[in-house]
Amino acid sequence: MTNTTGVDYIGIAAIILPVVTLIGIIVSMWLSVKALREVQIDRRIRHMPHLAFELGGEMLAIQFEKTGTNVSGIDRGYAKKVFKDIPENSESISLKTKKLENGREQVISEYGKLRNYGTGPALSTEVTWIAKKVKVGVEDFKITEDKLKEPRYSGQLTCIPASPNSIMPGEIASFFRLPTFIQKDFEKKIKEVEGVIEIKCTDILGGNQSTIQEFRIFTDYESSEPSIVITFGHVIKVNFSDSTIGYQIA
Repeated sequence: MTNTTGVDYIGIAAIILPVVTLIGIIVSMWLSVKALREVQIDRRIRHMPHLAFELGGEMLAIQFEKTGTNVSGIDRGYAKKVFKDIPENSESISLKTKKLENGREQVISEYGKLRNYGTGPALSTEVTWIAKKVKVGVEDFKITEDKLKEPRYSGQLTCIPASPNSIMPGEIASFFRLPTFIQKDFEKKIKEVEGVIEIKCTDILGGNQSTIQEFRIFTDYESSEPSIVITFGHVIKVNFSDSTIGYQIA
């Protein structure tokens, strides 16, 4: 029907109403998806761990062992290949041990109090030591990108699993192996190392978390009771991502 002004309101309505309906459906779907995503994110947050080392330092007794190219926790064949420049009779630096009645050796004291401050368990926990500056004698040397590719400093060889590997909320894990750049300081020249430690884990729903925290290491090789001091500083950054819900925070 056309009114006296010549405007076909029925025709216009026939065009507009489906468009308005479609817009309403799209908005409704968007709101539903948004609400679902918020529920998923809230659920994720409630199951999220948060790992960090307790602030402060620890003095650790160390010992010198003639292990040549061997590195604890690393395949011997691979270590021999990448550390071919290290003499076979050279000494490695490790945490001091004591002999048990069964003839085996036990580390006197582990180091690091890696605490889970979150509300969910942390699984597959590991840390990677990333050196930024090394003091040799009285000189400081910055660790360049190329230097980080060398075996002593590479992430592949400075990555250490936590003990225990899974950390429940409120509980702590520790470590029994020193970073490789300390272990293989066979010339005993390093006085101090400064850098960051990357703490990685997954949660029970498959999300990935990475925490970056400061560290410093001081060595005392010449003492009658040689030792090192490891200190953990402030958390610099926390990253969390979950590709299943497209959620990421930093």
